[in-house]
Amino acid sequence: MIPVFPDFSPLHPDHRAELEAVTSQFPPYSDFNFVSLYCWNTAGSVAISRLNDNIVVRFSDYVTGHPFYSFIGSNDPGNTAHALLERMREEGEKPHIKLLPHDCAPGEHPAFVRTEDPDNFDYILSIERLKTYEGSQLKPNRNLATRFRKSYQSHTRQLDLQDPAVKAALLQFFHEWAQRKGLPPDQTENEFRAIARAFDPDIAPHLLGIAVDVDGAMAGFSIYERLPGPYAMLHFEKADPKRCVGIYQHLMQETARVLGESGAQFINYQQDLGLPGLKTCKRGFHPCDHLRKVRLSWNENL
Repeated sequence: MIPVFPDFSPLHPDHRAELEAVTSQFPPYSDFNFVSLYCWNTAGSVAISRLNDNIVVRFSDYVTGHPFYSFIGSNDPGNTAHALLERMREEGEKPHIKLLPHDCAPGEHPAFVRTEDPDNFDYILSIERLKTYEGSQLKPNRNLATRFRKSYQSHTRQLDLQDPAVKAALLQFFHEWAQRKGLPPDQTENEFRAIARAFDPDIAPHLLGIAVDVDGAMAGFSIYERLPGPYAMLHFEKADPKRCVGIYQHLMQETARVLGESGAQFINYQQDLGLPGLKTCKRGFHPCDHLRKVRLSWNENL
């Protein structure tokens, strides 16, 4: 059971149903998706609480590691935000709330400074558009996917994420991908551990995945979650475009095809964190929408 604020509990698989009872009332914001919370909780620092029947999460910043609070829920958002900002002040941290879903943020209030947080907007992709890459905006993706199919003999296969051999193969692929990019371990360790956590027994049954093989060897993989309603969440994807030109465009198209067969209409491609390379990649798929988020802090001019 999730404790009541100001008490917190470290995130645990037993919290999933209670968390999703609240998050299911809103679009699928990636930061409050249980699988995402669990997988990226590699340091064990994520904690959870209830306040005014909203879910409060104590995060660590995805880039800096600094702690902060956020919440999801529509009950008394002004007082909820006030309590969390006061909590941060008491803890000696700069009071600010991040990753706050736009749907849950309090309205204009003189006590708060509210700013849009576009670096953390979730990208929403249309599965129908990804399946064909039709239109002038997606022409570069269409050309690369076509080039891939003409250049390589490929095979797409479903992944059983409860199979230890699949876990070993994907983690080995990630290791080789990092080596080819010349990335030192300190830059990849967190993501490596996050992918490994996707295979935990409490998580793997909720996930699906595909791999694209070229000449009998894995060239890319994606791990995703089919959500209720029209959405899916893309949690992880890795490929080697230097080895196979167009592999990312083909992998995304294959992921969309499989998800489309399940009835999904949209993929939450998560945020770009303001990182230039990630921003270019995600914008290149021309999202049909975004899930907006805001930051809140005290109005120091009062």
